[in-house]
Amino acid sequence: TSQDVVAVTRRLVGAGLLATIDFLGEDTTDRAQADAVVVAYLDLLTKLREAGLSPPAEVSIKVSALGLHLRDGPQLALENAELIARAARMAGTAVTLDMEDHTTTDSTLEILRTLRKEYPSTGAVLQAYLYRTESDCRDLADAGSRVRLCKGAYAEPESVAFQDRHEIDKS
Repeated sequence: TSQDVVAVTRRLVGAGLLATIDFLGEDTTDRAQADAVVVAYLDLLTKLREAGLSPPAEVSIKVSALGLHLRDGPQLALENAELIARAARMAGTAVTLDMEDHTTTDSTLEILRTLRKEYPSTGAVLQAYLYRTESDCRDLADAGSRVRLCKGAYAEPESVAFQDRHEIDKS
């Protein structure tokens, strides 16, 4: 629950750590599910603000959880991300867009570019195992840009991603 998340976040922040919180879920299959994800984030952000836990705690969102794959998906996901980014700003914290499988990378980065016009502190996660990531890092290397690099967690084809753990580590 949001209350559980706030309690854990309070302990982490009390120990001098920062936190990013993700309401787990992706590949939303209907509008009601996407709406529920947004409501969960808005509730969480309100509770974090009330508990005085922002900015050391921020939220991470997956655009497919916001409706990316639904009819009018890219626009719906953007609108939902804007709602969350506005609530995060009001709470005194930021949003990071989590990266998903390679089929969503372009859409995620397009939503990021649009969000950053109004919410420049919006961060992005990039996955080191994708061949394109070095170029994406260069594209995002603006003053104040926040990028979190991870190895990657999806089973991606060799046509788009390194398969060897050593190559992923180097990347």
